[in-house]
Amino acid sequence: MAKLKDEKTLNMNKLKITKEDVIEAENKLFSAQLVSNVEIFDQLLHDDLIAVTPTGEIVTKEMDLNAHRAKTMIIEEASTEINDIKITGNTALTVVTMTAKGKMMGTPLEGTFRYFRVWKQFEDTLKIIGASFMQLP
Repeated sequence: MAKLKDEKTLNMNKLKITKEDVIEAENKLFSAQLVSNVEIFDQLLHDDLIAVTPTGEIVTKEMDLNAHRAKTMIIEEASTEINDIKITGNTALTVVTMTAKGKMMGTPLEGTFRYFRVWKQFEDTLKIIGASFMQLP
């Protein structure tokens, strides 16, 4: 009996990500993007985040938060579609397509963008540890 209880406790303590967890995190991120909610970004982005922009620039969590604080990107209209989710242990990879219209540093911007994100579970929270995006033709 004791052995069965120990195995059950170990199984309950395993970190397991579900597709539903990832979809919820992606939707929370999208909602934060729409209004530049820095508090939510701070929760979802890992402190050691590395993201790569279409120009090859490396962006850190602090750089991303500062851009949202300054509201350099204003989204007027947007929609997203999660194209793929792959889960391996406590890490998930997502491919997301966003169609958006808005302004980047005052310049009108409109297009379709493909995001690749790496989510990792820390205790009971998913955080982005890596990302990249590009504009689609």
